[in-house]
Amino acid sequence: MEIGEKMNKRKDKQSVIINVIILGAILIVVNLISQRFFHRFDFSQGKIYTLTESSKNTVKNLEDLIIVKAYFTKNLPGQYAEIKRYTEDILNEYRAYSKGKFKFEFIDPADDETLKTEARQNRIQPVRMQTIENDKVEIREVYMGLVFHYQGKSEALPLIQNTQSTEYDITRMIKKITAVGLTKVSLFTGEPEIPTELRQQYPGQLPESEFKILTQLVQNTYELSKTDLKEPLSDETELLIIAGIKDSLTQNQIDNFNSYMMKKGKLLLMQESVNAELQAQKAEVSKSNFIDLLADYGINIKPNLVLSADCGKISVQQSSGFFRQIIPVNYPFFPIVSELNKDNIISKKIEQIQFIFASEIDTTKTDGLNFVPLAHTNQFSAEMKSPRFDLGYEKYMNKFLRREFNTYPRNLAGIYRGKISADGKSNENAEIILIADSDFMKDSAGGTVAGNRDLFLNGIDYLASDPTLIQIRNREIAFHPLKEISPAAKKAVKWLNIILPALLLIISGLMKFRKEKIKRKLLREMYE
Repeated sequence: MEIGEKMNKRKDKQSVIINVIILGAILIVVNLISQRFFHRFDFSQGKIYTLTESSKNTVKNLEDLIIVKAYFTKNLPGQYAEIKRYTEDILNEYRAYSKGKFKFEFIDPADDETLKTEARQNRIQPVRMQTIENDKVEIREVYMGLVFHYQGKSEALPLIQNTQSTEYDITRMIKKITAVGLTKVSLFTGEPEIPTELRQQYPGQLPESEFKILTQLVQNTYELSKTDLKEPLSDETELLIIAGIKDSLTQNQIDNFNSYMMKKGKLLLMQESVNAELQAQKAEVSKSNFIDLLADYGINIKPNLVLSADCGKISVQQSSGFFRQIIPVNYPFFPIVSELNKDNIISKKIEQIQFIFASEIDTTKTDGLNFVPLAHTNQFSAEMKSPRFDLGYEKYMNKFLRREFNTYPRNLAGIYRGKISADGKSNENAEIILIADSDFMKDSAGGTVAGNRDLFLNGIDYLASDPTLIQIRNREIAFHPLKEISPAAKKAVKWLNIILPALLLIISGLMKFRKEKIKRKLLREMYE
């Protein structure tokens, strides 16, 4: 019996060892397979926790090692802690797809002067943040930035402020730091170039540029230079951006513009045909010869202003007795457009954009160019033509604008492709994106609208033959506005909200009263 028990114990021990060996082998094989065939299941809307194919391909094709130093303070409060977790998750995704050529580390410089100095040298500055700890409001200095190191070069993202653009910013930095040479882009704004020395001599006294946002967005990814078209553009210039031309061009400027278009033919143009001023409450049809030049190319902009029932607001002062108050008023000259071309890579992921005094694109006369619309108003729109442009807001106050404007959709942005000709020369492969509003990217106008920035950057990436970034940009952003209802419906809903709760309360009271009455009657019958 003892011998049998010993043999059984030995068999059990051998069985356990064999099972452990088999389990270990299975784990090793699974680990090797997972490294070779990595996949992450992401059921979130928009797959926001998984890299896009563009980012995967970018990091897979790295030729050398990229090291990312993430300067983040520990124990960040609330939403900032979520940003840190998301950043760490997305960096792990990059590392998983990089075949060992993407590494990162998190560093907290909080109490180490050496690390603080290192962060500053890498262009990462602390930001002051108000927090509530132990029922006390405190001001803390925190770090939330990334630095990329590659082949002796470095690029910085000084502040990660949200999760929406994190993947885009990281992929953009990878492409920028690994590029042999950045694509060259030229910008024409019509603004006078004021030397830096003069600005330093007269601080705050000289006019500031209206295109700081635009300039910074382009410089993040491309090599940007400004031009007044008085000199020929460099042969290395791959894309020309024109942010509105109000005055006529000289013949020299026209020749230089035509020369570039015949050679390269890549143009992102923001241009209307009516010059309007909100403060002065006046507008007039543009007399610039540039409008005629565009017409010769087959690009026609109607001499009108587009109005839309779906629009932005302006703030106006209104008297109320002895007091004056500022109230927001719908202003149909600022169309808000949600009808974007979902079949085009430039516009398909954008939910909404806004125009400021836009003109309608005439698609009936394109002279052989192929036109693809990118954005148009809905049917609740109208136009205002010359000779009289009435920019007043009073007649639109307290009006149901969808009843006032009900005609047909009007194209406000699109892309032209095909043949253009000038000076006896031609270009068969021209590509021109037209946004019929020169205020579309101004700092004081449309440049602050997220959708405007996305459409603008997507247009640049498309024309510069780099569509990979378009697929990443703003994957999280989804705008779902409430459906507008008429004033009568609003009034009905308001009174319903007032009357219905009271009515339900009365009915509930009556039912309870009746129930109590029946109960008292039964008790009376039982004891009588």
